[in-house]
Amino acid sequence: MKKTILIIFVLLISIKSFACSCECTGDCSFSAISDNQNFVALIKVIEYTDFLEDEIYGYDGKMPYSMTVEIVKKYKGSESKKRIKIWGDNGILCRPYISNFEVGKYYLIAPSIIENDSQTGKANDYDFFACWTDYLEVDYEKQIAYGKYSWWRKEISLEKFERKLEK
Repeated sequence: MKKTILIIFVLLISIKSFACSCECTGDCSFSAISDNQNFVALIKVIEYTDFLEDEIYGYDGKMPYSMTVEIVKKYKGSESKKRIKIWGDNGILCRPYISNFEVGKYYLIAPSIIENDSQTGKANDYDFFACWTDYLEVDYEKQIAYGKYSWWRKEISLEKFERKLEK
């Protein structure tokens, strides 16, 4: 019995380590990441665009693989499009799943640009890195972003965020 439990435990650990196994070193809060990214914006999720062909364990229905978002306000960067596409995880990419984002909701984002066309995204589209805090959920009515903004702050008003970027 102990041997069976040990084998199951080792299998579970090894399966989990196959997925994105990363650890952030240093300050990976939104404040630090947004300071170092070329593009930072407030966006609204318009639609899920592409879907994975394979089923994802624990998710009912078609898993979204990318989303189209509308740029509500650009804080930083040279992006000129009003709508952009952001790609998510397919189970092995160290990106958050697009299902974490809700259609119609707002987010403060500091994504990375995809440089080359591939099966995991198209050039000049964007993605997030699962080991950083490169997006925060926004309550648009209250104008407050929620999540790991900094080591000690779990929310920030959009007004304070804008003032910080202007410095």
